[in-house]
Amino acid sequence: MDLEWTNLWSKVWLHVGHLSDIPKPNNFMKVDRGQESVLIVRGDGDQVRGMYNVCQHRGVRLVMQDFGSTKKFVCPFHNWEYSNTGDLLKIQDRESFREEAICHNLDLPAVRTSVWRGWIFICLDDEAAPLEEFLGPEFIACTKAYDFEKALRIRDVQQEWPANWKTAHEAFVEGYHVQATHPQLYSAVDAYHAQTDLYDNGHALSVYQFMSPSPQYLNKLPNELAEEHKIFLREAGIPEDQWPKHWSEVPSAIIAAKLKKTNYVIDYSKFTEGQLVDDWGVGIFPTTETFLHPEGFFIQQWLPHPTEPEKCIYQVQVYAIPGIGELPSFMAIEDADLSGKKVLPRTYADPSDIDVSGPVVKQDRVLVPRVQSGLHSKGYKGGIYSDQEIRIRHFFAEYFTYLDDRGKEVG
Repeated sequence: MDLEWTNLWSKVWLHVGHLSDIPKPNNFMKVDRGQESVLIVRGDGDQVRGMYNVCQHRGVRLVMQDFGSTKKFVCPFHNWEYSNTGDLLKIQDRESFREEAICHNLDLPAVRTSVWRGWIFICLDDEAAPLEEFLGPEFIACTKAYDFEKALRIRDVQQEWPANWKTAHEAFVEGYHVQATHPQLYSAVDAYHAQTDLYDNGHALSVYQFMSPSPQYLNKLPNELAEEHKIFLREAGIPEDQWPKHWSEVPSAIIAAKLKKTNYVIDYSKFTEGQLVDDWGVGIFPTTETFLHPEGFFIQQWLPHPTEPEKCIYQVQVYAIPGIGELPSFMAIEDADLSGKKVLPRTYADPSDIDVSGPVVKQDRVLVPRVQSGLHSKGYKGGIYSDQEIRIRHFFAEYFTYLDDRGKEVG
């Protein structure tokens, strides 16, 4: 766990939020990653500034709230004050300190931040390559059509899971388990024929065919439309009396209807036909998984627990384009506020609440701890990966380039 923090988490760019989370100058958000806490402050325009959330006097965390607005941070322990750019403003009872004790730089240490198309990233390594170089041209190209800059956060839940972050993450980078684990997706997701593209620096793309059934259950499924089909048909603006009678006709009906939409909040003409109906799962190494649709983005992360290697922090966020109708059911959105008038607070779910993440993720939440338990068995000899699980292999190839030389062997 310590080796991962030193060699991996402290070396790569980490996705932490969006400009809409701190929409005005002097807005800030607190970002916790492992043992570190970072303050991200909005400046003028798209400028953001990152700094460690720690008073230079005795190490107190300056801020405990997730989002807010301020021009200065005041330490609650001894009233030291810092500007929201990190400059030390005041040492309480300064005359009681010897000059040699406070003659060095006591500003809040800066953390590298970068904004790419509205998304905010941090990096704890001053020597790391620039963000766009880390993301790479293939990743940037495959996400070009999506309206990231317009996104608003409409769901944000964190929960402790009883599994290592890698164990949990693995379940969400392969579609092999869908045919066994997620019965509600059988009618509308063909994960078997997923397209997988592996990019440099551990990133990847998985394209799952939506609106097409799982081939393992094709002969057992009814011809009528599933609820997921109906959601997509409604979002495409197709009246119910014009819906196709058979699921096989749904994808073409959705594509045609979306491409006919004009003066809509989304310009569907810039998307490929596949992007109009399929689920584009874009992974940012090491542990950010973004399931992309033109209307919204489902983002999951499995973050290292600050003290326990067999626990992790699961974070699910949904960002959507204001003005859209419905999102896919797996995003578990109800009564979303897309007005942008206020910043959505973060919800911290009880670790035992397995229903909080919606019906699909709930099924993974139940099984992941069983995997973690089985890893300790004397009878388990190590993972066996199909080509449907190639992204797990791709992940570990990159992972071991940070931890040791085994990446060459895995690759």
